[in-house]
Amino acid sequence: MSEKNDQIFKARMFARQQLIDGWNQDIMDNGCIMIVGVGALGCEIAKDFALMGIGKLVLVDLDTVETSNLSRQMLFKPGDEGRPKAEVAAERLREMNPYLKVDFYFEKLQKLPMSVFEECDVIIAALDNFNARLDLNKICLRLKKPMVEGGTVGFEGHVQIVIPEGSGLEYKVRETEVEKVVDQKLWELSENDYPTYFEALQEIERLEDQIDRIRSNHIDPVKDQIRKQVEAEFDKVYAKKVLDLTPCYRCLVPIPPADDKLVAACTLKGLPRNRNHCVIKAEVNFEKEYGFKPDMAVDEDVFKLKALAQQELEELRQRVFNENVPPEKLETLTQTEIQEWKDNIKATFGTDFKFEEMENILGNKIAAIQSVSSIISSIQSQEALKLLFRLHGRNIGPPMNPPYVNYNGVYGQFDHLDIIKRDDCLACGDIEGEENIQLVVPFDADIGYIFKAMRIIGHEIEPILWMMTNPITKELYWNPYMPSMKDPSVKLNALKIKNNDIIILTPLGKAKLESEIKKYNIVITYM
Repeated sequence: MSEKNDQIFKARMFARQQLIDGWNQDIMDNGCIMIVGVGALGCEIAKDFALMGIGKLVLVDLDTVETSNLSRQMLFKPGDEGRPKAEVAAERLREMNPYLKVDFYFEKLQKLPMSVFEECDVIIAALDNFNARLDLNKICLRLKKPMVEGGTVGFEGHVQIVIPEGSGLEYKVRETEVEKVVDQKLWELSENDYPTYFEALQEIERLEDQIDRIRSNHIDPVKDQIRKQVEAEFDKVYAKKVLDLTPCYRCLVPIPPADDKLVAACTLKGLPRNRNHCVIKAEVNFEKEYGFKPDMAVDEDVFKLKALAQQELEELRQRVFNENVPPEKLETLTQTEIQEWKDNIKATFGTDFKFEEMENILGNKIAAIQSVSSIISSIQSQEALKLLFRLHGRNIGPPMNPPYVNYNGVYGQFDHLDIIKRDDCLACGDIEGEENIQLVVPFDADIGYIFKAMRIIGHEIEPILWMMTNPITKELYWNPYMPSMKDPSVKLNALKIKNNDIIILTPLGKAKLESEIKKYNIVITYM
């Protein structure tokens, strides 16, 4: 194809969208979008931008294609199993749009050089775990890059836009925000300072037909006075907090859920307590029996694993039956009543295991369906598109305000939530050097287990360089400088640490100088 014919073909390919008011295809041609997570959401979003003619996509995903992906991730097809998702997606996207440039990374987002993020206009989070979301949120805040985050579970989903302070984007309307502050100030007025104003409000309630006159004589003058005060100080006092930025992802998740790896490690110290634990314990039993971990791609391994999990499930059912129906009670029950007990326990913990549950549980898979993925990904694509144009001085619509929407697919309902930017947010607030963590621990956990658990979830802290205290009583639990306070075998329950209590880890010596984190606030949850 000649260069002239190629230009004509490209112009015709994207002709329809250029009819949109405010559209500029050059912005698309020169734009760069990063998509972190090339799963159900990421595939749809990448397809959207490829078909709209984005100049460059950057795809990041650490996973490989699995058979279960094929029902929701249309960039993959049978035969792609085992290949990196980002690589396969890049190939298919180039087939859709021959003018598209695609960089892909089969790598953890935390290991990418900052230059990869810096080149992108908008970053889209299509991830399925909290820690990765929190890390990406932190990177976007640091680099002042707008982020569009989304997620689904079953028939529900959400989208949040994150516009960091200093991103260069215009977000919200100044006049609207002035009006909000004025209204807030009016609510804070005292009757002593503005008696006429409050008398007027009472008069309005009694005399609806005189509202206009009363407003004109008594309400509006006070409102105008407050407005003048707000207008005078808005740019200095309020603008920085409300204009051109949103709450970040961490504002909504001050304490992330416990890490799955830690829950699994905790479970293995005791007996399975639920259906998922049975499969986790079965994986350990499998490795003990056969000398290697089960391969989910090998059917025979999965069948063997399923048999071990079923054995654990049956033992769990029996334990629960014995706990609730002791021998003396069993003697008083009829066979029908005994069967009712067993049926109820079976219903509580679920039916016998199915083949596909092994991978779902061990892989911490999330319930998902394509229809919801399509809806949520479309909203993410649309919001990212508006942000891209706004970054380049064109307006094809304001960003979503409020910046968070939740979708319930059962009722077909969208709920926009006016989320609040937290001053104490560990990512975008005034607090620096702190981290909130939830640790799930066994009932017999000791102090040493806390340090082991921290390492399991990726916080490499040395017990000899950290101190453990109670934030309320200031009681010392662990001090490596004091021989009497450095026994790792002391049980948490002996220290009277209860469920959902908080303990504090603070650095000492070398760690105090080198660690970015100056304080870990740890919520203890017993399993």
